[in-house]
Amino acid sequence: MISVHEKRLLEQLLDITKQISLLAFDQEESLEQLTILQASQEEIREQLDQLGFGVQTTDTSAKAIITECLELEQSIQKRLQSEQNMIKAEINKLQAGTLMKNRYQQAYSQAEGYFIDNKK
Repeated sequence: MISVHEKRLLEQLLDITKQISLLAFDQEESLEQLTILQASQEEIREQLDQLGFGVQTTDTSAKAIITECLELEQSIQKRLQSEQNMIKAEINKLQAGTLMKNRYQQAYSQAEGYFIDNKK
């Protein structure tokens, strides 16, 4: 059996996790909010650890909350991975474009000198 305080902490953790899952990760304001919410999550987890709460609890309501938190965290991880992959693809496109631009706009490194054509 878990205490009322532990159950309240778990519900707060679930609420924060739900808030994180609703954030749009492609907006800068959301990233600031994400940092704040993750700090709150960490604080609640530390409080639960100090109370000696473990995931191996036999309380069914606590297990349900923990399961829901884990499922939300997994969906958040998938969304973050997808965002990261899209950003990497955009960076690769930009780098490829810069590389092509540099190939066609190279300045001569030598102002004076001789050129010997071996193919004549």
